[in-house]
Amino acid sequence: MKEKRINSLFTLISIISLVFVARLALLQLVKGSEYKQLAKGNYIKADQIEATRGKIYDRKGIVLADNIPSYTIIVDSGSVSMEEYAALSSLLGKTNPGSTGYTIRKVPFDVICKLDEKREDFPHVRVKAQPLRRYLYKEIFSHPIGYIGEISKEEYKSYSGYRLGASIGKLGIEKEYEGFLKGKDGAILIEVDAKGREIGHLSSVPPEAGNDVWLTLDARLQAFVYNILPDRAACVAMDPTTGEVLVWVSKPGFEPNLFSSGNVSEVWKEISEDPRSPLWDRVKNACYPPASIFKLIACACGIEKGIINPNTHQPIPCKGSIVIGRREYKCWEAHGSLNLMDAIIQSCDVYFYQLGMELGIDPICSKAKKIGFGKKVRIDLPGESDGFIPSVEWYDKKYGKGKWGKGIAANLAVGQGEIMVTPLQILYFISGIATKGVLCTPRLVKKVVNFNGDEIFSSTPRYHNLPLNSETIEILREGMLGVVEGAKGTGILSRVPGIEVAGKTGTAQNPHGEDHAWFVAFAPYDNPRICIVVFVENGGKGGSTAAPISGKVIETYLYGKLGI
Repeated sequence: MKEKRINSLFTLISIISLVFVARLALLQLVKGSEYKQLAKGNYIKADQIEATRGKIYDRKGIVLADNIPSYTIIVDSGSVSMEEYAALSSLLGKTNPGSTGYTIRKVPFDVICKLDEKREDFPHVRVKAQPLRRYLYKEIFSHPIGYIGEISKEEYKSYSGYRLGASIGKLGIEKEYEGFLKGKDGAILIEVDAKGREIGHLSSVPPEAGNDVWLTLDARLQAFVYNILPDRAACVAMDPTTGEVLVWVSKPGFEPNLFSSGNVSEVWKEISEDPRSPLWDRVKNACYPPASIFKLIACACGIEKGIINPNTHQPIPCKGSIVIGRREYKCWEAHGSLNLMDAIIQSCDVYFYQLGMELGIDPICSKAKKIGFGKKVRIDLPGESDGFIPSVEWYDKKYGKGKWGKGIAANLAVGQGEIMVTPLQILYFISGIATKGVLCTPRLVKKVVNFNGDEIFSSTPRYHNLPLNSETIEILREGMLGVVEGAKGTGILSRVPGIEVAGKTGTAQNPHGEDHAWFVAFAPYDNPRICIVVFVENGGKGGSTAAPISGKVIETYLYGKLGI
């Protein structure tokens, strides 16, 4: 009995020993490498190396956005002691809370040197050298180029390959071409001791720089336009034969360099509360009544329906106004009896009020939609507005079926009422008239070049046909030529010595204040190289405010006064 108990005990001890040996073998032989890697994690940490973002150039190779060295201090708030924190605060003067721990950006180099001298006193403080985005032209290119900022939690969920705290394009070219510009981050393995202090670097994966983006914009012409344009205004110009945008100015702009300062909330608050709306891109986002520029649409519609021709006079001559129903519709001057060409040149509202009533809502709005109004131009920038073109169904819904009068169509024919367009849409339309019927989609990016200088992307023109007959387009061209070069033209202040300019003025009624000023033009008339739109909020008459600006830009560009 005693011997049996001893045997049982021996068997139990043997089984336990075998289990222990098996477990030990599993840990050392089977999972040894795995646990070795886990152990290394206790004294090896990975530090990300941020890739240098690609540069942005103008069409001539002038740098618009690049990167400069910058230093960022990152504090592990979960491990830092009060003594260490107090010492760091004394060294820096203050610290700013970041998304993880504490992050102090754009730290001066002399402060980094002092911190390095006392490295043992700051085991939970890391210094990272990071490229800082720099916008050399500041507010002048703020809307087309945009800016970068720290990725939001929403963006982090939508974009792969990013970490929290990383930079990402927020607006403009920076956002639209993020995939080309951002590059690929690298990493370095750092050995640290038990207190988290760095001992040495073990290995690294170098970052890959982002690609450079070349724009179609001209830096010197852009700066010239920005300086002559008043506040709350927009100017966009392009080569109508290629779609290459030469100028894209929305004024006021904003200082994009402030968004990398580390005090983004303060910057955003200051800019967003500015009553001039500097973040609002008036070229592609702002929608306004097109005013008399829209008379070209009504004119084209009337010609192609056989209602009018260049010599057609309206039944009622212009005496400064016309009564429609119970309302008096005014004109800016008493023009008398005019034919179509003179009505375009002198921008007679009474003539087009009558044309609008004869045409009706559907033909006018349908033609506008076919041309491209009421939808995006598809420029290579994010956030473009559609604008708005109404319809009979829309008015039936608003006023009740058939409960609206002829005054609606009269108002639409002169570009007032519910029609809303962007300066970019107007540019697209006018470029088709300039080229005698060929629409070329506007584009801002010319090419993308990688770090080795190889071209990896090149934008190509996208052509479409302006849905108007060639005879109609020729009438519109001749009318626009008379607006500038004719003796009684409303756009004579846009004339350029030695160059024939065709244009159209517009003065949009504004119930909230002074009228808005429009002017569109192309030149030279026989061989257009530039098509331009100028818009000035509360600018008054288009012929006196916007037209002279257009003339200066055309003269500067075509005569190469900036060395262009």
